[in-house]
Amino acid sequence: MRRPAAILIPAAVALICLGTAPSCRPKARVSTWVQAAPGDSLAAFSGEAGWMLTHKDVQSLISRDPMVERALDLFLQKAHINPRSETGRVTFHLVGLPQKGEESLQQGIEHALIQLNQFKDPAALVGALSESFPQEGSLHLQGRDWPLYVILDVEAKGTKAHIRAASDEKGQVWIGSLEALNRMAAKDNLSTQPDAALAAEWISPRAPFQGFLQPEALLGGLKRGFENDFVKDLPKGVTALFWSITPGADKDQPVHFELALAGSPEGINQVTPWLQRLVAAANAIQSTQGATPELMQEKRRVGLRCTLTAEQLKLVMEKLGQPGVSFNRALGGRKA
Repeated sequence: MRRPAAILIPAAVALICLGTAPSCRPKARVSTWVQAAPGDSLAAFSGEAGWMLTHKDVQSLISRDPMVERALDLFLQKAHINPRSETGRVTFHLVGLPQKGEESLQQGIEHALIQLNQFKDPAALVGALSESFPQEGSLHLQGRDWPLYVILDVEAKGTKAHIRAASDEKGQVWIGSLEALNRMAAKDNLSTQPDAALAAEWISPRAPFQGFLQPEALLGGLKRGFENDFVKDLPKGVTALFWSITPGADKDQPVHFELALAGSPEGINQVTPWLQRLVAAANAIQSTQGATPELMQEKRRVGLRCTLTAEQLKLVMEKLGQPGVSFNRALGGRKA
């Protein structure tokens, strides 16, 4: 079974962060992308637009799903978005997993949603969208009607894919298949789920790179295709996992990780020593100068904060058998 590229980004990055980190602080404001996230999101990867749209490692992962890549490229081109100068945020969501044996043109795009928000000129973004793409109906989302724009219609081997963009007046844009957008509109958002809200509160909303996993739902499906012992050993009872990454100003400086998990009391009790072992394994790879990893636990959530050197991060990625994504702030270069 081919896994959509959208799954690879959060799985590759978020699992790595388990060997690292988050901060536990009094209730913080939940990130804007979390507030709007679809309730059936299984995984998400959110980052600064300039980095997400130009980094070669992220682009390599997106390119594994040609429909997702084509829709995003077409939107950026026609909406006159310059990735290198953009200040907004791009979030990739995985919404559902393909069934065993399922293989079609729609497979990737039906299970992926792309969100763009916090762009530097929302009015220009909305204007470019309406000028560049024909409008077709609307989507009732967040209590109001959003216009729908036709990004791409593709038919191959008798299968059709209808890719649309929905936008509000504030420049928040969702891109995905018509089916995925309608499913999102019919459900409450992620932040209304108690465990997701608990975990999200312990992640800095200003962190450049953030992500989310529903471990039981997502990784339960992934175990069939992964032989990695790390995945098999994931504790049960953890229903929400959020992480954040803040790179140093220089590529040689340590990277700051935050990690927050929420779920049943039994699941949290199991995951706490598991996190401690992962931090110990990272420290065994290479000692890190600075603050001692900090752990905080409540009945239904646990948080961890620590820093890793670039070498630690690289080796932990290899240990977990996940594709590497370098998190320095230098842009990777997106092809025109």
